[in-house]
Amino acid sequence: MAKSNSKEVHTVNPIVSFDDAPEIEQIAVVVNGWQKAEPPGWWQNQESMIELACQVRRKLAKIRNESQKGQLEVEAIDWLYDFIRTNIKRGRIFDLREVLSQGYADCLGYAKLFTLLGRLFGLDTGIIEIVIDNAERYVPHTACLIKLSDGNLRFVDLWYGSKNINHRRIGLQMKQGRIWRIKDLELDELSSQEDVNYLPDSCVNAITLYILGNRHLNRREFDSAIKCYSEAIRLYPENARFFYNRAIAYENLGELEKAGADYGQALRDDAAIIRVLAREHDEVIGLIDLDAKGISTQAQDIYLLYKGLATGKEVPLADVARRFGLSETETKAILSSVEAKLAASSGKA
Repeated sequence: MAKSNSKEVHTVNPIVSFDDAPEIEQIAVVVNGWQKAEPPGWWQNQESMIELACQVRRKLAKIRNESQKGQLEVEAIDWLYDFIRTNIKRGRIFDLREVLSQGYADCLGYAKLFTLLGRLFGLDTGIIEIVIDNAERYVPHTACLIKLSDGNLRFVDLWYGSKNINHRRIGLQMKQGRIWRIKDLELDELSSQEDVNYLPDSCVNAITLYILGNRHLNRREFDSAIKCYSEAIRLYPENARFFYNRAIAYENLGELEKAGADYGQALRDDAAIIRVLAREHDEVIGLIDLDAKGISTQAQDIYLLYKGLATGKEVPLADVARRFGLSETETKAILSSVEAKLAASSGKA
């Protein structure tokens, strides 16, 4: 677990400023009907999720011991992770309203929902970009950063299936003197920083616009794509990928001077080029099939650990079995069942 050097008290906003976030009352109508596990012992169970969130937030606010509070925050993180994964399956939906109404999410949809509920529960959480994942893949990906009261940092990635993942290179905010700057940092650089934080919500809105722009670009609606990319750049000018895709749109319209200027911005340095090289990888996209085939949560967790999606490298069968309290034979049977279902879904059986 990474460590934050700062002992500053961060004000937690219990709501988000995402453009696609519904009103709290609308959210309550949806999440109150969701299946939820038994809460930690220090919670008093409530029928209303909003009342439960308010109760937890008040209890956390009263605790002055940073170590104790950090431990309770981890319990809240783990419960919320399970709550979301039980009720929201992997899909291609990034708009928060649609995530709540349809029950599916991509990595951005998951990150928005966890941020929303996490802040309601009193957690200091927000969204980060993953530039290089835990297996050294250059990816277009998002996850959540939670700043614990004891100074530790926790990274939650609902798509990869981890309550505390260690991706290699991350886009977030870092503090230099009194100024917050957005920068891509290697994981091992985080502890040497004065302080780090998740992206501003406005940058998340920019990422949403970028995805919308990509949809227009794929449909060859170049003017609409440029409009989305331009607004994304206004909100988050540090993101080289926005410039690169706008350059593609300009080039298709024959506006070569504008395209050239954007390509220059997109390829301005090594950090920018790393972002431009990001692509979707089959093994990451393929995780959508775990939910599509109705594979159980435990079987998914075993598979993700064994295949290295949660850790960055494959874990030996014996270690996986030991982690889950199973025999190697039982673990191998579960893995064989998962792989058979996934092969059938891809037509490889």
